Amino acid sequence: MNLQYLPHARRRMKQRKISEAEVEACLQDHDILCFDRKGNPKYKTYVGERYIKVVVQKDDPLVVITVED
Repeated sequence: MNLQYLPHARRRMKQRKISEAEVEACLQDHDILCFDRKGNPKYKTYVGERYIKVVVQKDDPLVVITVED
C-alpha cells in the first residue's frame, strides 16, 4: 500500500506507538466503517491486541488524516 501520512497522523502514530504496518492492517481488514463529521471514512478494527481507528481523506483514501486507539 502506498499511503501518504499527514503530519498530524504521524504525530498521533508516534504518541500512540502505532506503526505503519498496523495502519495498513486496519485499512485492509477493517471491522467497522463509518464517517467523521466532515465525511471522511473512518476504519476501525483490532490489530493484534489493539483496537485502532484510521481516518483517511474522502477524496483520496491513500492519505491518512489521523490515527486513534
